[in-house]
Amino acid sequence: MILIAAIENHKNPEIDALCNDYVKRCSPMHAVKLELLPAARTPDPEAQKAKESDTLLKLIKPGDTLILCDERGKSFTSRGFSTFVEKTLALSRGKIVFAIGGAYGFTETLRSQHPCIKLSEFVFPHHLARLVLTEQIYRSLNILKGTGYHHD
Repeated sequence: MILIAAIENHKNPEIDALCNDYVKRCSPMHAVKLELLPAARTPDPEAQKAKESDTLLKLIKPGDTLILCDERGKSFTSRGFSTFVEKTLALSRGKIVFAIGGAYGFTETLRSQHPCIKLSEFVFPHHLARLVLTEQIYRSLNILKGTGYHHD
C-alpha cells in the first residue's frame, strides 16, 4: 500500500475531490490511501516540527518506508519517479508512506533518517503539494503499467 500522509489544517473541498479522484483511479493498479494529519498549533517553529514529526512517526510500523516531501530533496522526472516508486515497492516489506510536512517542514533528525524527494523547484501550499503528489503517484503507476496516460 502507498499512503500519502499530509499535515494540513485548511479544508479545501475542490482539492480534496481531485485528490480522491486520483486515489480512486489508482485502485486497479495499486492500493493508495490519503490521510490528513492535523498541524500542531504552537508559536515555536522547532516545537511545531517536533510535534508534527512525532504525529507522522506514529503512522509508521516496522517494515514501512517513510519518504519525505521536502524542498531540499531529490528531484525526479515523472519517468524517474516511477522507477523510484517501482524500486521502493520492491524493497519495502510494509507500506510506503509519502509525507508532506507542516508549515515548517520536518525536523533535521527525521530528514537525516529518511529519503527526501522534491516535488518541484516551486514551493506549493500544502493542499496543492498533496494534489501534485497524488497525481504523480497515479502517473507513475500508469508508467509502470504501460498505459497511454503519460507521454514522453
